[in-house]
Amino acid sequence: MSAVWRVAVGAVRRRRFNSVVLGVVVLCSTVAVVVALGLLETTSAPFDRTFDQQRGAHVVAVYDESPAGQGVRRPVVEAVAGPFGQAVATVADTGEGVPPGPLTVVGRAGPGGPVDRVNLWAGHWATGPGQIVVNRPPEPFFRDLLGTTVTVKDGPRLTVVGLASSVSRTAEAWVAPAQIRALHPVGVQMLYRFRSHDTEADLRAAMAAVAPGLPESDWQSYLMVKHDVARTATAYLPFLIGFGVLGLTVAVLIVANVVSGAVVAGTRHIGVLKSVGFTPAQVVAVYLVMVLLPALAGCLLGVTLGGLAAQPLLGLVYQGLEAEVGVGVSPWVYAVTLAGVPVVVVSAALVPASRAYRLPAAEAIKTGGSPRPGRGRRVQRLLA
Repeated sequence: MSAVWRVAVGAVRRRRFNSVVLGVVVLCSTVAVVVALGLLETTSAPFDRTFDQQRGAHVVAVYDESPAGQGVRRPVVEAVAGPFGQAVATVADTGEGVPPGPLTVVGRAGPGGPVDRVNLWAGHWATGPGQIVVNRPPEPFFRDLLGTTVTVKDGPRLTVVGLASSVSRTAEAWVAPAQIRALHPVGVQMLYRFRSHDTEADLRAAMAAVAPGLPESDWQSYLMVKHDVARTATAYLPFLIGFGVLGLTVAVLIVANVVSGAVVAGTRHIGVLKSVGFTPAQVVAVYLVMVLLPALAGCLLGVTLGGLAAQPLLGLVYQGLEAEVGVGVSPWVYAVTLAGVPVVVVSAALVPASRAYRLPAAEAIKTGGSPRPGRGRRVQRLLA
């Protein structure tokens, strides 16, 4: 095995240009594979992942007053949060960051809790009078809202101290519980997570058990939010799937052709190795190691660059949505790429190397040293 390793490493060093070409081809193809798999994954369930991470509310219910018992002991309830005072404030047209009009504000002591763990991505939570946290997706240009003033008609002036995002859309803004009283709350908000929640029928049955007298107009299902988010992604779906499949196919074909051509071009070298005492199995091992070394280097670098290239592209799909959606490349994409690309390289090298495995040394030297007319000879001479 040490002889195989020395010969393979020596071949890589002698054929630096060929090794660099192979490494660059594998690198570019790996980037394409990561981006393609990332695009295909984006068509599945990014909303569900973010919803689970934030412990999103399956139902946001608004009561006239705090409900007795809050449904905590009901068997259908997995978790509950609240009661939170809810007000509908009218923002005055002052020309500042928050647009004028009605603004649903909820009084919460903090962003955490058993349900609807709000993502506070800039500033700090509202803890005292005159402070407000505005619901915005985590995009850099919204940071300009920090420090601006929200003027409420017939109410206090509030300073934006934080920016947060709720995948459940439980509110448009949050203030401290003591501050909500100054905004004249019109109801009490309760947040529920139910054990059965896959369909609207499940949610109706759960709400009938928790609050039998509450009309459907007073509660919001998370399925409505999910449908709203999915509408934007659905418009991109055919393009994402098409580009993803095309990228995977092209990447595999390019790697297979380049690697196969490199081995075919080295047929004479295979004959020389056999003539100096290498067994057929050792000859095949030499060529597999020879193509794997630059291919692995290109694959590792390609996975890193592919992740960097995929992130902004995937973010464009859900850009501008009111709900935060966690779009990114999952670890399984990197794992599949790191395992799959070397397998493609080995498979592409194994086929022509196995043919040479069966050739006698003299015939391999003659075959590799006598150019024949036909397609691909110029490329093979370049790779030899």
